[in-house]
Amino acid sequence: MGKIVAIASQKGGVGKTSTAINLGVSLAIFQKKTLVIDMDPQGSIAETFHLNEFEIEYGIFDIFVKKIPLSSALMDIGLENFEIVPSNVRDEEDEVELYTSAFHIKLLSNVLQPYIDLYDYILIDCPPNLGTLTMNALAAANSVIIPIQCEYYSLKSLGKFLRSVKNIGNKFNVKLSILGILITMYDKRLKKSREIANDMSKSFKDLLFQTKIPRNSKYRKHHL
Repeated sequence: MGKIVAIASQKGGVGKTSTAINLGVSLAIFQKKTLVIDMDPQGSIAETFHLNEFEIEYGIFDIFVKKIPLSSALMDIGLENFEIVPSNVRDEEDEVELYTSAFHIKLLSNVLQPYIDLYDYILIDCPPNLGTLTMNALAAANSVIIPIQCEYYSLKSLGKFLRSVKNIGNKFNVKLSILGILITMYDKRLKKSREIANDMSKSFKDLLFQTKIPRNSKYRKHHL
């Protein structure tokens, strides 16, 4: 049976999508059949693979709102063992419909049931909030990875987010566990970054991944 991992954070711009894509591609390279589902209406996963709205016939909107089977929305981007389900929200009206459909918190869990044995890993990239789409992902997942930017504001909000995840798990998915907290945009040259990472290590101990994702200023400039 495949493992379902949600990648979630209450804050945008912390590297959720990058984490989902890079982890998914890495698993595929290691011969693990992997599916990445984009639950974020921004649609950054399709954008990463240079897919425009005319190339996406079906996506998460159609699965949630029009009730098409997930198999119809699968897209092969040319990498062996790797598929995606893109987000295909085209306007604000679509987004409202999608969030409204997601009030059925077990919807994604039910959608994924027939496919769990077909994949080694199903990764879910969540929106940067704890709305109904993220709640659907947490209700469906076995575990959650929480990317967090190396700054004091993120550290301050992390405890609250962890409590929220635990509450959602208790209510909708008692099997949900926290796989780990992933520090992103870490700059070891900065004293502040080192101090925050050290504080996180003390506060969250075994929950913190040892790997820290470094800040890449050249990448950031290129993508602004």
